[in-house]
Amino acid sequence: MSKSKKSAIAAILALILSIQTGVIASAAPASEPLADSSAASSKPTAFGNAVYNKANKLLKDSDVAYAKSYITKHIGSVTKYQATMLILKLENAMNDALPAKTDKVYTIGIQDKLMNLYKYGEPINTTISKAKDETLRKVLINLRDSGYRLYTTEGVIFPIIDYKTLEPYKPYINKDVQAYIDIMVVESEKPAVSDAALVISWSEVIDRGLSLEAFLTAYPKSNRAADMKLKLRFTELSLFYGYNNTPLFKYEDNLLDPEVRQAFDKALKNSDAVSKSALLKKLKAWSDVLESNKDKLTQEVEQYRAKAVPVVD
Repeated sequence: MSKSKKSAIAAILALILSIQTGVIASAAPASEPLADSSAASSKPTAFGNAVYNKANKLLKDSDVAYAKSYITKHIGSVTKYQATMLILKLENAMNDALPAKTDKVYTIGIQDKLMNLYKYGEPINTTISKAKDETLRKVLINLRDSGYRLYTTEGVIFPIIDYKTLEPYKPYINKDVQAYIDIMVVESEKPAVSDAALVISWSEVIDRGLSLEAFLTAYPKSNRAADMKLKLRFTELSLFYGYNNTPLFKYEDNLLDPEVRQAFDKALKNSDAVSKSALLKKLKAWSDVLESNKDKLTQEVEQYRAKAVPVVD
């Protein structure tokens, strides 16, 4: 593989890691009401305002688990706008606490016990039920109550945000954040990449990209629009460059992986859908260039993708 191709894929993988492990800079809560805030469940009450203020303080000063528990107990007492703000801030707090939670899991006496205990994909409650060591149990219980689940890649186990734990809040919050949680549940339940390899189908990569595009069309001013744009960029990078262990073009002959071609053709067969989607239009142009080069990574193909989807903006 050429040095330029290695550098491009390495940059993509760095972006993937930041997205999948939850270390993207947390978006600041909006200072203005979000979309649908006029549909607040009720007018603010003295008790609701007290709850909102205490929850904000807990999110700043307390462990995420305690703040999350308080919000869960009292979210029905605040307005829809207040509830939406609290859930956005809760997610921010979960992201901010993640490095420290991860360091705790990496410590000697925790990581080694987890390696012998945790089975890939199992719910954290299952891991807790098997843990006999009291220190390990406390760490795992805190992770669960803080809204994390365990994941493993590259031979280590670490926590990621379990977005399913945010689903119970959906009836109380604005539609854009409901839709955001739905997207993030899919991402956290089945991350796209593990060990520098794609672990979902190429068709699912495209489908996830279309979901992101639909979100941005419906909620362009959402507080989480920037995060969704970053994920959409990751989707485009995936479809134009592939991954180290799941290359778009086979290393031995530089020919496009037949599964990629099948996914492209399937996504592009509906011309009406293509005409309504910027992502599919870009994919169609990319597919046409590939076909004109007999699905081989030529200099023309390299130059085209470098211009259409640059690795560095």
